[in-house]
Amino acid sequence: MRELIRAEEPKRRDMLSMIGQYSIVVVPTSEEAEKLADLYVAESIIPERYVTDGVHIATAAVNDLDFIVSFNFQHIVKRKTIIMTEAVNLREGYRRVGIFSPTEVIENVE
Repeated sequence: MRELIRAEEPKRRDMLSMIGQYSIVVVPTSEEAEKLADLYVAESIIPERYVTDGVHIATAAVNDLDFIVSFNFQHIVKRKTIIMTEAVNLREGYRRVGIFSPTEVIENVE
């Protein structure tokens, strides 16, 4: 949520509106997730400058979520990221988090 609060308008307003409109549950980050994200950075999966992207994945992992849907093709929806975060998660005692683009999870996109 910190990242969203820092977003520029109109992106911030639009995203906050969608959270309300679709009853999206915002999962807060934790120290546990931040430590896992730091491992992603230490193992060169996520660049240090973009550790927030790692926190997104780690938050899903520590909260036992099934998947992430993202338009972030630079650091999240990327084959290397998917494979390597899965390996770190399993090694650290977390299960696999599926990482998908919106077009992979929406049927009948026109």
